[in-house]
Amino acid sequence: MSPDPDFTGVKRPEFDTMATQHTAAAGRLADLATRLHGELTAAGLDTTPATRIRELATQAQTQAEDLRRRRRLVDELERNKVVFGASTAAGTFLPVPDRLETGQAMLAGTVAADAAIAAYTKPPRGKVLPEQLAVVQRYAAKVHDPAFAKAFMSKLGARGVTDLANAIWLEKASWERAGDHDGAKRAFAQGEHVLRILSTALAGATDPASPAYLGAGFLQRLKTAGRTSRDLHSVTGGRPTAYHDLADVLGAHPGEPPYSAEFMRTVGRDMIALDREVHDALRNGEGTKAMDDMRTFVPDLLRAAASSPAAAQALLDHTPAGRTTTNLNYLLHDRVAWWTDNPNSTTDDRDARALGAAMEAAMKGSDAVSLRLTAETLKILGADLPRLYARNSAEKLQLADQAGFDRRASLRPALGTILSAHIDELGRIIDGRNVLKSGVGATLKDQSVNRRDIDYALLLATSDDAVFGQIVRAQAEHTRVEIDRIFPLTDKGPRLADPVARESKTFGHLLGAREQALYSVGRANEAAAKELESMVRSAIGIVPVPGKEFAGKLAEQAFKGMRLEGFAKEVA
Repeated sequence: MSPDPDFTGVKRPEFDTMATQHTAAAGRLADLATRLHGELTAAGLDTTPATRIRELATQAQTQAEDLRRRRRLVDELERNKVVFGASTAAGTFLPVPDRLETGQAMLAGTVAADAAIAAYTKPPRGKVLPEQLAVVQRYAAKVHDPAFAKAFMSKLGARGVTDLANAIWLEKASWERAGDHDGAKRAFAQGEHVLRILSTALAGATDPASPAYLGAGFLQRLKTAGRTSRDLHSVTGGRPTAYHDLADVLGAHPGEPPYSAEFMRTVGRDMIALDREVHDALRNGEGTKAMDDMRTFVPDLLRAAASSPAAAQALLDHTPAGRTTTNLNYLLHDRVAWWTDNPNSTTDDRDARALGAAMEAAMKGSDAVSLRLTAETLKILGADLPRLYARNSAEKLQLADQAGFDRRASLRPALGTILSAHIDELGRIIDGRNVLKSGVGATLKDQSVNRRDIDYALLLATSDDAVFGQIVRAQAEHTRVEIDRIFPLTDKGPRLADPVARESKTFGHLLGAREQALYSVGRANEAAAKELESMVRSAIGIVPVPGKEFAGKLAEQAFKGMRLEGFAKEVA
């Protein structure tokens, strides 16, 4: 299609010509890649250039197919004259296996558990035997076998999980106190590997849907173990509870198998509950020095929760007994300063990314819980973000609280993914319809997401270049889907009048948010405006529209749909 800024439509023959040329180019590129690969191989040179040419050939072929599809769609538009083991009170019982392989896996799990127990019980206090951990490492390939995981975790026990993790941390800490950095690195590398094995096995053993499940009693014992107080070395290291050791296990999780919703309901929620207790004590002036020095264990919990939507939802979509706010509200509102400003937290945004990952997992789906949590997030931001901005005499928003903005800045990628996943609901709300309800609040109005809530979420999200691009692409794809959805047409006439207006209005609102976001952070200059216009024109350009008039209509409405001043008046 023409790159001209007025979006002149492509003539009919140009579609076929471009498709033919792309197909021919793909063949020539593929032939060139083959010959070049042979010559480079013969010369003993790097074949990467040939590989890249082959990838270009594949891309050209894909583009040719897309062009042919667009041609069919344009024909349709013109023809219709429209545009656009079980635990019991008596003990833990393992069944006798019917298969030899199962028995071998159970035996291996028991041997690995014996080595793990020996690693932290036999050495002097605070030291781990590396050779015993090496035995555990040798069974890494078996950890996904349910029979192995069940036998391993059954023998190790809930308390053994936290004690082993604690011993691993103490081992590394002892090398650091001695000033032996090489020793600390070796201990860290070996310990991390063992923790990954431990986390993988624990995820299976605490999942009711897994054959490795050890029952609700194991989860309860793990919860009890987590509340155990630690010795002086751990306390002075900011780790006064065994939940800090469990967090090391959770943070080492490789992603599969995911932690279950049941784990989060039983153990995860209690970890948040403990953190809320500490937060209350510190806020009320009743905290101890150990509480004040305590390092956070919540981000590692969030990393594990992010391994599945069900787990993340079970953790975030919960209001503890005696509380009036959800865990999501606690993390996103009460603890917002925690993610970047807490001296006992990380300084490289890893903690904020953990919260973002859990939010993404919990909210990017189309199920009722995802929608409810998305609504609650938008309501929280709609209440918290206004104080970060002020409207000047020119009716433009300016950032009035840089620190408050910085605390939330690392959440923008996650917010972008969530808004993109719910771009349809976002457009409906912009259009004046309250289609998202949080379930939190005294009245329906309090629960319903309104355009002002959306505006502030967009102000935050679109201040990030990549996030803005992501949301624009999601809206462009939504526009494409809306057009595809109404074909084939059974009557005649410009049926796309309403979709054009609705989609353009959403585009315009995104533009208004982006312009204002750039202005508020001091980036509203001519170059930024041109970059913005180019991006949106490019996004609109992926929607196949025949004819200059209708392409121009969509572009014009997108850029006029929400003026900068109008957006500022709405949200301020």
